[in-house]
Amino acid sequence: MPPHSAVLPSARLLTDVLAYLRRIRDLEPTEARLLLGDLRAEHEGVPMRLVWQRDHPGGDCHYDLLLPVGDGTVSIAFAPDRALPWPLRGSRNSGEQVVVRVNGMEVAMEQAMAVLDELWSDTSLASRLVDAALVAQELADDPADLSTAELQDALDAFRRARGLLTVEATRAWMAERGLDHAGLEDVAAQEAGIARLRRRVAGDRAEGVFAAGPRSYDRLCAVFLRYPRMEAARAAADRLRIGAPDATATATATATATAEMLDHGADARLRRLFRAELGPEGADASPGDVLGPYGPDPVVVQVVEVRTAAFDDATRRGIEQRLFDDWLAGRRREARIEWVWGDARRTEAVNQALRAPAAEGGAAAAR
Repeated sequence: MPPHSAVLPSARLLTDVLAYLRRIRDLEPTEARLLLGDLRAEHEGVPMRLVWQRDHPGGDCHYDLLLPVGDGTVSIAFAPDRALPWPLRGSRNSGEQVVVRVNGMEVAMEQAMAVLDELWSDTSLASRLVDAALVAQELADDPADLSTAELQDALDAFRRARGLLTVEATRAWMAERGLDHAGLEDVAAQEAGIARLRRRVAGDRAEGVFAAGPRSYDRLCAVFLRYPRMEAARAAADRLRIGAPDATATATATATATAEMLDHGADARLRRLFRAELGPEGADASPGDVLGPYGPDPVVVQVVEVRTAAFDDATRRGIEQRLFDDWLAGRRREARIEWVWGDARRTEAVNQALRAPAAEGGAAAAR
């Protein structure tokens, strides 16, 4: 007998799905996802994905349940009498093509996309877009449903991470992004789901990875200086290499970075990272060492401080993130990526870059 996903849904499954959709019609996505667990338990082994569309901020959600079959997907929805009939939800009017109006002048989607031309020259932006889609797909296929207590913990952690320690600060942050409380819960739940996915991908490998090369996880503080041209980057590296021995004291490093920005057009950032992220050149790097230039948008790195590795919570999280990044890189290489904006030459070049093996250290850290 063919697998369940290769045949049409049974009458019992369709009946149960419709009953579930009627049950969740007035619920928020967090509650709807929790109840989906009961439906999955009733039909074990049947892949199903819940998707929704909110009519407007603070408005009701319209839900669809997707059931993959052998040659496509069955979509099942229930529209209450008060809701917009589902065939009209895909309709568009000309106003939806307008992104913003400035003094009455409309900026259309096509014009906005042209402004984002840097997407084609900086593949890290394209990578973030594709990675977000891959993670969303994974979470939809294997959702991390949160209980009420877990959702509250996720909200508390989300606020702490962003310094939203008062009700007023949280409300202001939400207002800036057009979020209501339900929207904030969705964002926090998604972040918690990603963290759970990262832990699942990493498994119990972090300690073994650390033990295999502990020095790779020394913690470094370094100044990253990006220049518009390779000639400027090489000249900067020469200037930094002949600096005073104490030039990596934090205050002096900051002053050096400021001078490079003002006098030589550098884009300067102070970063903390693992030694391994600097690649082979960083294997023996000490405070004061200058590495690079790296990459097509050349970057020069000056090490400010080195701390000996310790397998603590921060190191574990860092190793898990690297394992997760490797997993995402593998998923990108296998993904079918179709751009609906941009000419074929550019989209193909970006897709090739996204599918290339991950760069090791150096240029990768420079990104």
